[in-house]
Amino acid sequence: MSQPRVAVLVFPGTNSEEETVDACRDAGMDARPILWSEPPADLRSYQAYVIPGGFAYEDRVRAGAIAAKSKSVDVVREEAARGKFVLGLCNGAQVVAEVGLLGDIAIARNLPSGHFQCRIVDIQLSSPPKCCVFTAAMAPGTVLKMAMAHGEGRFTGTPALFDRLEREGRIAFRFKDRAPNGAMHDAAGITNDRGNVLALMPHPERVAWNFNLTFARPPSRREDPRSPSHSHEIFRSMAASLA
Repeated sequence: MSQPRVAVLVFPGTNSEEETVDACRDAGMDARPILWSEPPADLRSYQAYVIPGGFAYEDRVRAGAIAAKSKSVDVVREEAARGKFVLGLCNGAQVVAEVGLLGDIAIARNLPSGHFQCRIVDIQLSSPPKCCVFTAAMAPGTVLKMAMAHGEGRFTGTPALFDRLEREGRIAFRFKDRAPNGAMHDAAGITNDRGNVLALMPHPERVAWNFNLTFARPPSRREDPRSPSHSHEIFRSMAASLA
């Protein structure tokens, strides 16, 4: 059986595409990096899209704003409306929000620090797994270690909007402890109303193998360093939903 084809979009300033491609491939997907300069129409042949982390177009104007205006992202938005999967990771989450795939949700500068923060964080699945194709294969309440690395990662909007997100189960992941970036409702990952789009601020791909976590998770020192870590469940669940 052929593997599902996944496009990993690359813009000038993207810096997590290799780990993202590798994580997708380890989960059983045929992932390929697609440059901003390639014909946007070619993206329609893929079953799913990942917009990885970095600083697309140097985050000029604001994070994700210029990449969101690209013809490639126009195609991704159109294909998402047809039900194809879209995973935005950190800078990719900012692009997803900018292009309107999350509705009226915005992503703003971290508070109270007001600056870039880099740390290992625990995030917890806070909605029923079936809320999203990227969590459907997980156990309820799953906790994953991920790498938080952003200066503009605070999910924000009106209180009424976030109350609605709670009712609809669209806050897929929360920071297990208080959100270090000041996100409303401690949100770390938010899905669209259909559950085929997920904007996730922490990076699963940067700690997707045991050797990435030996300093933050000592038990992993006794495991095969090349084996996928538990944060890899994002990609495994994605692959299972595409099967």
